[in-house]
Amino acid sequence: MFKYGITLFTLMKVGVVGLGRMGGAFARNLLRRGYELYVYDIVKSKVEDFIKLGAKGVSSPAEMASIVDVLLTNVPKSEDMLSVYLDENGILRAPRPGLIAIETTTTDIPSKLKLAEECNRKGVGFLVAMLGLTVPQAERGETPLFIGGPKELLGNSNVQRVLTDLSSGRIYYMGRIETAVAFKLITNTMGFAQLLVFLEGLQFITKFGMSAEDFLKAAKDTAAYNYWFDARHEKILKEDYSAYFPIDFIIKDLMYTLESAKNINCPLPMASLAVQFYIMASGKGYGNEDGIALMKILREYCKGR
Repeated sequence: MFKYGITLFTLMKVGVVGLGRMGGAFARNLLRRGYELYVYDIVKSKVEDFIKLGAKGVSSPAEMASIVDVLLTNVPKSEDMLSVYLDENGILRAPRPGLIAIETTTTDIPSKLKLAEECNRKGVGFLVAMLGLTVPQAERGETPLFIGGPKELLGNSNVQRVLTDLSSGRIYYMGRIETAVAFKLITNTMGFAQLLVFLEGLQFITKFGMSAEDFLKAAKDTAAYNYWFDARHEKILKEDYSAYFPIDFIIKDLMYTLESAKNINCPLPMASLAVQFYIMASGKGYGNEDGIALMKILREYCKGR
C-alpha cells in the first residue's frame, strides 16, 4: 500500500482511453496520486509520453478492458465513443468480470443510452460522469462530476476513490443517464452563449476608450459578472487564443444540445443564434483556437464608430 497525500492505494488498476486535453489531464492527475495506470490513445506518441511518466501502455481498448478494474473514457465525439466500446478491438469485446466503465465524453443522448444497453448486455458496469469546467481544473483534480447511472455503482469503493480524486469530492448524482447528459449539454450551451455576450460587451466598451483590464475589474461589481471573467481573464488580456476548449468542440456541443431540443420539441432560440457566431469563427480558420477567438469575429463587426 502506497500513501500519496491523503489517499491510500491498494492494487486497484485504472485505465484511461483518450489522452486529449481532458483525458490527458485525468491521466496526469491519477499518476501523481500513485495509481497503477494503463493508457490508450489512437495517437501512439501520446501513449509513449505517458509511459515515460510511469503509466503502462496497451495495444487496444479491448486489452485494457481485460486488465483494469475501473476504466475512464474521454474521446472527441459520439462516433468515437461508440467505436472505442463497440469495434472489433473495443472495450466490450472481452471485458474482465467486474469491470466498471465511466464514460465522460460530451455526446448526444441516444448514443449514451445505446452504449449503456450494450454494456449491460456484456455485464460491464456503466456510469456517465459528465464534466464541469475545463483543463486547469482537471489538472488539479477539481473537475465537478455529474453522474448518471445505477446508484449502487456510484457507491462502489473503487469508483468512489477514482471519482473523488478527479473531483476533490465535487460529485453530483443526477439519476438517469439521460438526465446527466442533458444537464451537461444545457449548462455548456448556457456557458457558451454567455461567453458570446461577454465578449460582445467587451468589444462595445473598448469603443468608448475603456481598456479590457479596467472593464474586467469594474464589471465584477455588477450583475454582468460571470464565470468567464476569471476563467479567461489572463488569456483575454494577452490575446492568447491557445485552446482550453476549442471552437470546433463548442460547435459540436451546441449542435448536440439543439438536436436534443428538437427531439423533445423545446425551442432554444438563443442557443440557435449563438452557434452561428461560433460557426463563423470556425469558417474563418479559428476552429482549433479557444472560444475567446470570437473576439476576432466581433472586432470585424465593431469597426469604426
